[in-house]
Amino acid sequence: MTFSQAHKALRLQRALLHSSSSGSSSCVAALHKRALCRSYTTNPTAVSTPATTPVKHQPVFKSTSAINQSQHSPQFKAQTSQLPNVANRTPLYILLGVLGASFWAGSIAVAANHQRQGTSIVRGTMFNVKFDTKAQQLLGDNIDFTNPSWPWISGTVAHLKGRVDIEFQVKGDKAEGRVHFVAVRPAKQWVTTDFTLTMPDGTCVVLGEHTVLPELEDHRHNV
Repeated sequence: MTFSQAHKALRLQRALLHSSSSGSSSCVAALHKRALCRSYTTNPTAVSTPATTPVKHQPVFKSTSAINQSQHSPQFKAQTSQLPNVANRTPLYILLGVLGASFWAGSIAVAANHQRQGTSIVRGTMFNVKFDTKAQQLLGDNIDFTNPSWPWISGTVAHLKGRVDIEFQVKGDKAEGRVHFVAVRPAKQWVTTDFTLTMPDGTCVVLGEHTVLPELEDHRHNV
């Protein structure tokens, strides 16, 4: 074999090797592409998907018409319940108010009566009735208040204003009567203007004419 023939044989061998290497690489690329396609068809989730951000649920507002319609639905009626009946307490409050006002007024009246009982005018008037001759003739002996433990003295006793106007019930061994005493103080001394005893039959006598107290004698002369 000559040198030229050997050189041609070497070139042919190189060409064959180059063609075989390029064909094998193309075959490998084709096989790789076929494998990718097969894996995509069998498992489509293998392809990465972009990450999604969570969506916040916004409140849903209904219109007033939708709310009204929902209230008239049978389901809404089944869920509602009746409120308990509340009793009207207005009469009770009125009764308590009347009782409170009555108690307040009664307490004031009792306190005022107790104050009048302890005045010297009431004690002096009762003393003169006990020793008055006309009162003894009509009432009898042992003259005293009708209720000695708690006598009720009606009227007013105003020392600062200079006026006394009182009435009270008295009794004796024979009968009962009502004493009325009125006195004013225009200057330094008191002046008696009315001192009478009225019986249940209407008999009225003036007391203090035959009293043993000089004070009433002076008052009577000043009238």
